[in-house]
Amino acid sequence: MTWDAYNRRTTALREVLTIMDRRRDLTANDLLNRVDPSREAFETEDQLLLAAQFAWFQRLSGALDRSVEGAATTPEDSASGAWIGLAAEMPGARALLDAHLDSPALAKGLANEQIMMAAVSGVPMHHPDAAAHGERIIAAARAKAIYPVIADTDSTSTDAAGGFTGLVSRLRSALAA
Repeated sequence: MTWDAYNRRTTALREVLTIMDRRRDLTANDLLNRVDPSREAFETEDQLLLAAQFAWFQRLSGALDRSVEGAATTPEDSASGAWIGLAAEMPGARALLDAHLDSPALAKGLANEQIMMAAVSGVPMHHPDAAAHGERIIAAARAKAIYPVIADTDSTSTDAAGGFTGLVSRLRSALAA
């Protein structure tokens, strides 16, 4: 991937997650059509979902590292608290991923997340029940998590039809004019 493609993807993903922070009724395809109508950054929904999952996983890894240093009562509470806290920080990413939990493209990443959650809570990574233990921790955290809807800001505006136009769309329009 070139730097140009990387930067295009990063910008498009940021816009998609910003929209998802405010609107939970959109599908991955809807988001792509609004942010990247010509599909220059993400050709498929799966590519978008994998990028969102990667962003979530990176942030979760850091949150889990920080939670180990915290004063939680148990390692499992620490892991669960990190997941819940990140869900509040990244509600759009979490909502997008939760809406596509059954996507085959996300299966491997979800399994890795489950194993990481189990490992942080004290279960050895190669334990035969590690993924199931991590799945239970995530399910309990998901039940406790609050996904705040973030109010509109000036970073994204709406067009005449009520659809969102992000930075990339506005730049394209300005360059075309």
